Amino acid sequence: MIQARAGITLLTLVVVGVQFAVFTQWRFAGAVVMLVWLWPVAVGLTGLTSLALAAGLLSGVLFDAQSATPFGLSALVGVLLAFAASRLGKEGVGDLDSAALWVTPVIAAAAGFVAPVVFVVGGAVALNFSLWRGSLLDSMVVNAVAFFLLARPMSRLAAMAGASALRARR
Repeated sequence: MIQARAGITLLTLVVVGVQFAVFTQWRFAGAVVMLVWLWPVAVGLTGLTSLALAAGLLSGVLFDAQSATPFGLSALVGVLLAFAASRLGKEGVGDLDSAALWVTPVIAAAAGFVAPVVFVVGGAVALNFSLWRGSLLDSMVVNAVAFFLLARPMSRLAAMAGASALRARR
């Protein structure tokens, strides 16, 4: 379990670094692809709930520490996505080996579609209305498409990093 925790933590740091170095600079239809939200979903689909929640919290806090969003809001979105994905992962719905090829990308796309709404609503609850700048629909569609395309590779990374915990659980 310690190896899995170290691997997931290291990959979480890499994901946040790639988010800032690459994906924050790229805008598709005015929207940013949020890898820091996809990563907890990918870890959650492996069925490792505690590691998924930790990845969502860590990636969100690190992202919020460097962005102009309310501190903890990205972490909240990451934790909520991680929990939902881990429930599906525990049931084996998003299993990369036994589920159909399209299941994991569709689950991730649904998460990518919902995540911007949760983010904006959370910002409104925190009385930060500046999060509603561009088109929310564009952000939802861009993240859904990106999550669909990146879900399987990210889930493979998460499964490899959490392999020791998965072996111990079985």
